Amino acid sequence: MKQLIISIGGGAFIVVLLYLLDGEGFVLSPPSTVAKVLLWPATVCLYLVGPGPRVGPPDKDFHEWTPTHSLALIVGIGLSWIFYTGLAFAFVKFRSRRNASAPSSQP
Repeated sequence: MKQLIISIGGGAFIVVLLYLLDGEGFVLSPPSTVAKVLLWPATVCLYLVGPGPRVGPPDKDFHEWTPTHSLALIVGIGLSWIFYTGLAFAFVKFRSRRNASAPSSQP
């Protein structure tokens, strides 16, 4: 239960903190390739939001980064925190159960 609170509470804390720091929209930008792979929940959230409004001439495919994209990125980072901490806690629990059930080699 403590691990669940840490995962969800930490994710919510990160979302609120990033939202407060990104008040003017200067902190967050579109993620790089490595961030797209590691923070895949953020990539999924950005995909669900869709591209922003078109900017520029019709022959160029430019889209504007909107506040909705910033919010999707913030929520995706929080979901990434929840996923990876949950994965780490599950791994630790699995290892501790495996070590507890192994026969001890004491004489």
